[in-house]
Amino acid sequence: MGFGLASWFGAALDWPLAQYLQREREGTAETLATTLMDEGDEDKEFPLAAGGWAGMRAELLRGPEVVSVLVALPETDRPAVHVMSSSILVKRPNAEVQILVSGEDGERSADPAFCRSVVDFLTSALDPVNPAFGRICAGEPVTPKTNLDAALKRKLRKSVAEARQTLRGYAWVTVCPAELTDALGGADTLKKSGAFHRVASLASGGTVLQATETLAAFSDEAMHKTFHALTPVLPPGLPRFNPAAPYVRFVPEDAGRFTGGRR
Repeated sequence: MGFGLASWFGAALDWPLAQYLQREREGTAETLATTLMDEGDEDKEFPLAAGGWAGMRAELLRGPEVVSVLVALPETDRPAVHVMSSSILVKRPNAEVQILVSGEDGERSADPAFCRSVVDFLTSALDPVNPAFGRICAGEPVTPKTNLDAALKRKLRKSVAEARQTLRGYAWVTVCPAELTDALGGADTLKKSGAFHRVASLASGGTVLQATETLAAFSDEAMHKTFHALTPVLPPGLPRFNPAAPYVRFVPEDAGRFTGGRR
């Protein structure tokens, strides 16, 4: 867990945090980097712009329960970037990690260079580990639950516990663990499927699956292609609209109906 956290936040220092740490040195941004080892403890703060990464990395290797790096800009009331992790809901040794990048969604989601940077960050951050699951999406709820957790009304603990037996969900970018990548025939088979713009192999054996060049291009048709390529490892059941998660995107088909689907 600790090594994975260090990799995640270390990659974020290169992108997107580097530019904001420079702005903080110039007095045009503020960052707050904190760790919480256990619930009930006090936060520890680290001055990243003043060379505090070594101390923070040492703390990350110990596996803190919550980690947060927040960037604030004077010209906006929304955080520019929030990089975080938490093990509270998923329980150690599992951890949920997130990166939220604000901006004009329509503009950035259609920018190939920005989208490539996001996927490059994810690949770099996850390369040394074998993540159980990951995704990149926009316009959907930012919660530990995936699209299929919501649409199939799956319990979070069950979804996390079974993440190496069935893929938890899918999105514009889906991270597939090594175990399920192998079950799908490996990275080469996924590349040949025609469902993905980019298939990046992780050193861990997992894969990062990018459906379309840009997030804006992730249409319902592209989502259907992603779904059908992944059906052999998706949980069975017919996903249904969940009023508690009205903006979740999913294909309303039962993956268990298809040949090779888990039943």
